[in-house]
Amino acid sequence: MKLRLLTIGLVCVLAAGCGGSSRLSASQYRARLAAIGHEANEAQRKVGQGLQAASVAGLSARLRAFAAADDRLGTEIEALKPPKDAEAANAALAKAEHDTAQAVRSALPQISSQKTVTKALALLTANTAGRQAGMELDAALKRLKALGYAAQS
Repeated sequence: MKLRLLTIGLVCVLAAGCGGSSRLSASQYRARLAAIGHEANEAQRKVGQGLQAASVAGLSARLRAFAAADDRLGTEIEALKPPKDAEAANAALAKAEHDTAQAVRSALPQISSQKTVTKALALLTANTAGRQAGMELDAALKRLKALGYAAQS
């Protein structure tokens, strides 16, 4: 019985020491945002390659992968426990990532039905939900930069 209580106690202590519900320090948060930023840049690079696609199917596949990556990034950002002063900006950034993914997904059926890449790209460019999500993303990053958490670009 004592061994079992000791084991349970040790598990609780280890769980608390591994992050549990504690907030990230400012430097930890900056590091996590930087890592997530690298992931976002990679997703952007890959979708950029899709914009050079030779077929609508190729473009659609890249856009689907981009939407999945943005959703994953949004979830990753939501899971962070930022310093108190960054909570709102962090939530806005996560929402913007999810909104970007949704905007791309909602445009995919119409984009995929186009006969040429040029027409598909024109629809993508005209996507107002995508532009709105982009503005949300820019605003959240601007707030994080003002707070000193995101790298200046």
